[in-house]
Amino acid sequence: MTTASPPTDAISLRASYLDRLADADERGAVAVALDALDAGVDPETVLLDVVAGAQREVGDRWAAGEWTVVQEHVATHISERVVAAVAVHAPAPAPTGVGTVAVACLDGEWHGLPARLLAEVLARHGWAVEFLGASVPAAQLATHVHRVGPDLVAISSSLPSRLPAARRMVEACRATGTPVLAGGPAFGTDGRWARAVGADGWAPDARAAAAVLAASPDGPWFADGHDPAGTRGTPGDRSGREEQAVLHARRGELVALAAAAVRPDAGEVSEELADDLGHLVDFLAAAVFVDDPTLFDGFVHWVGTVTIPAGLRTTEVAPALDALSAALADSPRTARFLRGAHGAHGGLPAAVG
Repeated sequence: MTTASPPTDAISLRASYLDRLADADERGAVAVALDALDAGVDPETVLLDVVAGAQREVGDRWAAGEWTVVQEHVATHISERVVAAVAVHAPAPAPTGVGTVAVACLDGEWHGLPARLLAEVLARHGWAVEFLGASVPAAQLATHVHRVGPDLVAISSSLPSRLPAARRMVEACRATGTPVLAGGPAFGTDGRWARAVGADGWAPDARAAAAVLAASPDGPWFADGHDPAGTRGTPGDRSGREEQAVLHARRGELVALAAAAVRPDAGEVSEELADDLGHLVDFLAAAVFVDDPTLFDGFVHWVGTVTIPAGLRTTEVAPALDALSAALADSPRTARFLRGAHGAHGGLPAAVG
């Protein structure tokens, strides 16, 4: 009887790995990864094309309502265990002296797996890596940088709503003279929001980060070769900072107003609706901060199409925007972004208000 050899191409491996995640089979998921390594598959392929690729599919299934948040959490936990198993089974070589990098998630960013994957990949490219974990406060990062003195800091986030936190981290690092490389969906598909918060560079993923650092360990790290150190100024203009601060201070009030507008007879607001409306305010604040309405427009489109039981429904998006517009009429940029999003969503024309 002949035993079939395990697949070694990334697509087949990812499909097999996803099946294990769907079954909450941690042991099986670990076996897929380690068997691939034993069959000669490069560890970076396993980490990025199999594990990270599968996690993106997990996120898509959650957004489509095919998976619950519990299933997503279980899958993420399993993938974290798999990354640890890969690190033990195929350890990174000793640092080659290229430099030291501290890898951290933005304050309030609890999705630590992408940053963990980045840390593993950079270690395999010769860097001495300090993985600082999820949700690192800017003040604590500054203390660490002062004490340890890494050559650069790599910050990761999946949520653009955390961009004000990114600005705080960049400023904390700038005070020590330490450059910052940003990565993750929070910074936009082209890195525009990495520039907006004053980062020294951006990379779309761990593989690209390793490549740009290999090409220029000291920067600059933007694709056009522009070094923003002398021209970027202070991240966030004064108006953006002031209006973002207003939104932050009034967040609870604004969520309550929007909830009352979309479900006036609901009584107690569901946790899911409160979460969605809180994110709506947070994304609006981030868009105002970096002065880019497309950030908010993108979230409005997403929240109007994603399926979350008891969450904000498509038909409720426009009334929520109306409620926020009425409450924030004295904030010019905020009001303009709300009008634009409402018009794009099929409500009032963007010029109304």
